Amino acid sequence: MRRRRHPELERRRVVAGTHPVDVRGTFDPARPPVVLVHGVGMSSHYFLRFAGALAATHDVYALDLPGYGTAPRPSRPLTVPELGHVVAEAVGALGLADPVVVGHSMGCQVVVDAVKDHPGLWAGYVLVGPTVDPSARSLLGQGWRLLRDSLREPARTNAVVVLDYLRMGPIRYLRTARYMLRDRIEHDIRGCTPPGLVVRGSRDPIAQRDWARSLVRAAPDARLLEIPGAPHNVQHTDPQELAAACAPFFDTCRPGSRPGGPE
Repeated sequence: MRRRRHPELERRRVVAGTHPVDVRGTFDPARPPVVLVHGVGMSSHYFLRFAGALAATHDVYALDLPGYGTAPRPSRPLTVPELGHVVAEAVGALGLADPVVVGHSMGCQVVVDAVKDHPGLWAGYVLVGPTVDPSARSLLGQGWRLLRDSLREPARTNAVVVLDYLRMGPIRYLRTARYMLRDRIEHDIRGCTPPGLVVRGSRDPIAQRDWARSLVRAAPDARLLEIPGAPHNVQHTDPQELAAACAPFFDTCRPGSRPGGPE
């Protein structure tokens, strides 16, 4: 009998407003909840190693947003603000109280909209490898950085990325990427009042250090954290290191704790 790679995670489907969302989670309300939001073209798949690292101490939920992964496709790709609303609705459908929400890449833009528009819903937020750096706000600019990153990622990570991209399809990917480029996370983050943590791998060419620092400065309450030697998909390449580095921030987001995080 083949052993399941992530036996602690169950698959369920919830309805977020009018949109079905697929969830891989621990569904353990006795532990503090963490919600994981993927980037453009991706799915919960590339969060599984990180979810497994968190599952020992947290109630983890990795989402497949509408049109991504195994979730049904809406009639058109959803915009970044629409996806942010879906995330908030999914948290309500799951019955989660004061979760920390973690986004990766374009998922950071989705998370910022969800936090800005529903500030009382969250204990805190984490942005891992956030997009879009204004110095590369074009399909060409982002494509070049993505290519550079692919040369720094291990083969198994690139395989996960390519398979998810193929599942989404090039036309839907490009339409969604245009929404991503139009979104202004650097402005929206000013409305994120819960405590935040901005994380990047030190070898990430997509979310470069100066860009990450500018987001931290724009946020009302956020800190910067770097994972040494990690590329853009740090949650897949270095899940244990990322979980350990974020643990102090997660602890401060628990009820009764004082907001804060690593210096």
